Amino acid sequence: MRFLLSCVLGLCLLTVAHADPVEPPRGSALRAELLDTIRRDVEPRFGGPVEFVVDVLLVQDRRAIANLTAQHPGGAPIDLTTTPLVTVEGIPPDLIDGPTVQAYLYRPGTYWQIVEYSIGATDAWWWGWDCRNYGDFFPEPLC
Repeated sequence: MRFLLSCVLGLCLLTVAHADPVEPPRGSALRAELLDTIRRDVEPRFGGPVEFVVDVLLVQDRRAIANLTAQHPGGAPIDLTTTPLVTVEGIPPDLIDGPTVQAYLYRPGTYWQIVEYSIGATDAWWWGWDCRNYGDFFPEPLC
């Protein structure tokens, strides 16, 4: 009986360890933690507080990916020409493809950290990036 229970528990843990990526529900602590982690890095570059429209937010174990659109709180659009991206960093506005944010995150311990991110990418650099570590987030033929 003990052996059987150990086998069942082992199979359950294996299933959990290889679960498909999932989207954290709206209002969940995990979703807020992920978005807040990204927000800390991008708000200074946008020049103020932002909220996100989530296009993709997926988590698997200690990894996560995000594809977001930033806007001012309340939904007002961001004028990129007035942001530090343009006025301080000197990025030409025509090289910024809108207030989009793509990010890869990792949780090494008790907090999430950004592994890589971009704002207004004009190409899909993130599509299939780091297949070794994030391949489960993409279709099989891609990685």
